[in-house]
Amino acid sequence: MRIVLVCLIGFLLLFSIPSKTAAHTTYNFQTVSAGQIDEALLRLVPVRFLTSHPLYFLILAKENVTRFFQPSAAKKAQFDVVLSGKKLKESYLLLIRGDVPNSGRTLASYSKRLDKMVDQLERARSQNQEVSSLVDFMAENLRVHETVFFGIQKEWELVEDVYDFDSNFARAVASHAAAVMAIDNVKPGLRDRFTTDDGEATEEAKPTPYPTPYIQEATPSVKPKRIIL
Repeated sequence: MRIVLVCLIGFLLLFSIPSKTAAHTTYNFQTVSAGQIDEALLRLVPVRFLTSHPLYFLILAKENVTRFFQPSAAKKAQFDVVLSGKKLKESYLLLIRGDVPNSGRTLASYSKRLDKMVDQLERARSQNQEVSSLVDFMAENLRVHETVFFGIQKEWELVEDVYDFDSNFARAVASHAAAVMAIDNVKPGLRDRFTTDDGEATEEAKPTPYPTPYIQEATPSVKPKRIIL
């Protein structure tokens, strides 16, 4: 009888242990197809090496040197939004490969890069630099980022909440929303193109066609403006 009682208690304790899979935070991004996600990825700069590659440090060094020699705050801000898109693309590619730790860390890098972009945009404005065309460029890129966010969220729904990924994703979304607010301060109304606001879900935006891309692996008919990373 005692043995049966012990086994019963053990059984109950086993099923009282919380599951490793926590509820993921979800956001009301505009629903897009797999083809639209692939198109958005193509609009971001190509990725030569992912974080797990042994030569990735060379990519980081090149990025830092290239940014250092940007001639103005406006150019640094432009470079930062391009580089942030690359980080987001890397995070997505790492996630679909099952590399959750590096994907989460790359999302953290994305957040930091967007924060730097906002800082440089504000500095450019304080120095009376021309930023009108810059914020249009940022809006186009940030709109593409939102599509990739949807792709990451869909992939993340199938994975356990480990390595603090959910928190890194939340910070990335919040940094994106802050960037949207920053460009909206320059050109009021730009935020209406987006479904995220202050890091939380908002009502679904009306679908809008992608603008002519500035940064992509282009079709022959398109001559995109490129920034070499």
